[in-house]
Amino acid sequence: MELNRGRALKVAEPVLPEAGAVAEMIQGWAATEPKFGGLLMAGVPASQALARWGLELLWANQAMEAVAALRAALALNPADAVLWANYGLALQQGQSWGEAAACLERSLALSPSQPDTWMALGVARKNLEDLEGAETAYRMALQQNPKLEVGWQLLGMLKEEQKDFSKAIECFDHCVSLGGKSAALFANLGKLHYQLGQVAKSAAAYARAAELDSANAHYRRMAAKAAFSREVLEGGVVEEAIARYRNSFGQEEAGSKEALTELLSSSFAMLSGFGHIEAAIRLGRKLVELWPENATWRYLLSALASDATIERSPAEYVVEHFDAFAQGFDAQLVGALGYDIPEKLCAAARKITGEGSVRDTLDMGCGTGLCGPLLRPISRALTGVDLSPKMLEEAAKKGVYDTLACEELTAFLRRSPNQFDLVVAADLLIYFGDLAPLFQAAAAALRRDGLFAFSTEGWAGEGYRLLPSGRFSHAPGYVRFLAERGFAEVESFATTIRLEANGRLPGNIFVFRRREAELR
Repeated sequence: MELNRGRALKVAEPVLPEAGAVAEMIQGWAATEPKFGGLLMAGVPASQALARWGLELLWANQAMEAVAALRAALALNPADAVLWANYGLALQQGQSWGEAAACLERSLALSPSQPDTWMALGVARKNLEDLEGAETAYRMALQQNPKLEVGWQLLGMLKEEQKDFSKAIECFDHCVSLGGKSAALFANLGKLHYQLGQVAKSAAAYARAAELDSANAHYRRMAAKAAFSREVLEGGVVEEAIARYRNSFGQEEAGSKEALTELLSSSFAMLSGFGHIEAAIRLGRKLVELWPENATWRYLLSALASDATIERSPAEYVVEHFDAFAQGFDAQLVGALGYDIPEKLCAAARKITGEGSVRDTLDMGCGTGLCGPLLRPISRALTGVDLSPKMLEEAAKKGVYDTLACEELTAFLRRSPNQFDLVVAADLLIYFGDLAPLFQAAAAALRRDGLFAFSTEGWAGEGYRLLPSGRFSHAPGYVRFLAERGFAEVESFATTIRLEANGRLPGNIFVFRRREAELR
């Protein structure tokens, strides 16, 4: 398998010291290092003495000293594959990842059949953020030794980082089949199965983790949580499942309002997200019963019941929902779920407008301001508007908006006639079913030839539909039908939005230009 020499591994080839410098180092170490001096006194050749001493230093976690000794040994014997591998490991121990990778590659070029060295190279590449190269190295190690337990575990962790949860599970299962029985391994399997909606498997894996490490409160809590979700999914009475969950812990730990809210809300989100509607409705009813004042649970329960009378998400739901998640929003949406609509949408707008050519831009439903830094370079003035005060607080921290307004969106557009050259709405239309009022308001707020760029969640049917998630999805034909009176289509394409359930959520990006005829 060919090595991938990507951006991250463009490092200088290791340079070894000259013979004279090595001779001086040997003389100095012989006088000051008893172990090394003793090897020489016993008649061990200098190159072998350096190699043996360097390896002892490596085992003793004396990385800098090991690097110096092994480097000197290599100067005397540069064709020794094992020496290059050990030198690479010493550099790796000191976190010199680029140099380590170069030395490990040199070792493998001399002797390719070294599964442990391939594993070490994989670790180095991973730390250089070269995930493709890391996978190549791990797979080479496993090709040479399929029973390398740690290899399957590391490959599984890599696939998990790449959000390929099914492949990660396969790798961890291989590790278990080879004898891997650590609590952390089973907990990781429990988490992955839960993320894929495989509730029974998640419960079994977490139970095994808790059994192997009974002192770990997190494992016990997750085992009880997965068991709760499994019981509800299998038709159990919600109240009885709650009682069993609480009995798994002390009342102080599991009986608080916060603990119960987290249990019910996370299970509700998982079950509804994976299409277990009947079970999710039973949980939703319990949430509404416990917290009748909560706008989020009332609305989401209506969405699960496919209430056809709902034409947009209620303002109180939007504010309550996003105020609750404002602080960790960016990390969860972008980091954990791979949300990338701001980049795609703003790139489409910038391609049409050109750099620095927009006078006034509106980031509609700006949230925490993910679009702001991408729109700032092309905007003379940048305005953000959102319903959630706490999301706007996060947007203000980015320091890129000239104006931030907390207001209902269509009302803001209507009171801003001919104010903007570009209106951007990233992941906003999912809170509107009927788009006609929004399109009319956007048209009124745009100047002549102004652009309206937005994303939608994909729908293969006709019109729009309310999803169990509480979001709306729109058919592209419906979007174009509503837009054609006031706009001309400039660009559109299908894309993905973020991770959800078993894969990437499909969506569409549109860019429309305000028709001149409608401005007369």
